[in-house]
Amino acid sequence: MATINGLTRGGEYFHMRYPAHILNLVVNEGLKDKHLSINSVRDVVRFVKSSPHREAKFKKCIEFVGITCKKLVCLDVSTRWNLTYLMLEVAEKFQLTFDKLEEEESRYREFFGKGNPLVVMIGTFPELFSFF
Repeated sequence: MATINGLTRGGEYFHMRYPAHILNLVVNEGLKDKHLSINSVRDVVRFVKSSPHREAKFKKCIEFVGITCKKLVCLDVSTRWNLTYLMLEVAEKFQLTFDKLEEEESRYREFFGKGNPLVVMIGTFPELFSFF
């Protein structure tokens, strides 16, 4: 087998990972420390998005609290760190709405038990976002 510039067969079988994939691996490694916190946010978003009634109730809570953000909470894909970041970024803006939903929606309290899981599991959002 001939080598050109140190590559076998002229580099025909040389594989280079995409920089985006490497970045994804690095960020996911860093997010491992915040796994429980991210899962808590993911569970709350999943609860809100699980039925049209809950989503409508959430929108009413947004109006009541007076949040003017046009974005709505979205569920991430656990393998895509940028979607996780977007989910966390939007969830942070609606923290007061989640508190209001806890007061208004009995199923929310039943589903998560005592206390808002966002506060119980992660404390405060700035603490979670210190990674980014």
